[in-house]
Amino acid sequence: MKRLVWLLIVVVALIGCQKKHPVRVYVDPAMTPDAVEQVAVFSFTSLIHQADDPDGQAPRMLEEYFMPELDKRNDYKFIAPNSVAYAIQSEDLEERTKKFLNDWPISKQADSELLSKLAQRLNCDAFLIPVVDLWQKDEADYQENTTPATYVGATITIVSADNGTVLFEASDEDYIEGARTETDDRSIVRGGSGRVAADYSAKLYRAPPFDGVVQKVVAALALSLPAR
Repeated sequence: MKRLVWLLIVVVALIGCQKKHPVRVYVDPAMTPDAVEQVAVFSFTSLIHQADDPDGQAPRMLEEYFMPELDKRNDYKFIAPNSVAYAIQSEDLEERTKKFLNDWPISKQADSELLSKLAQRLNCDAFLIPVVDLWQKDEADYQENTTPATYVGATITIVSADNGTVLFEASDEDYIEGARTETDDRSIVRGGSGRVAADYSAKLYRAPPFDGVVQKVVAALALSLPAR
């Protein structure tokens, strides 16, 4: 009986130690149901060094998985990045928008005039600026006692179309580990949520694919938006 009690205590402690997702959320009081309904979504900006993502896979994959998650939110109306890109091109604002988005993760300074022009064209209340800021695979050397893992992180920011004020921001990062079992070539996959499953297609000591982690991160970010 005592052993059972201690096991229950350990389980509860482990659950309590699990990281919450998303890991950080900020909501401005101005982010009210009446203030924001139609949101234009920019394409993902990447903070990943080119050497770590030479083909630009990170922003493309994040966008591919993120939009379907946003579409599940029936309380908002989202304007897809391709429609936003068309508006940018129509207004001849490609270079200005590129500079704004590249500078945004560091400066957090909105180009109010740019946003106002695009808002008139798109008839939106706010803009969503997505940034991928973590994209990493740690492969494990078979001679070392290490665990292969894949990490992904991203931040989304919603700014007002009127003046560029930050109305909402959420950041999340997650991972999946792949560890060799004692008996055969099957990896145990453990995510940041604590879920454990066997991945029979995994290779020894190889980090899991990015897409599984991407799915977890974008789902958490989409769900973090305040309900309307």
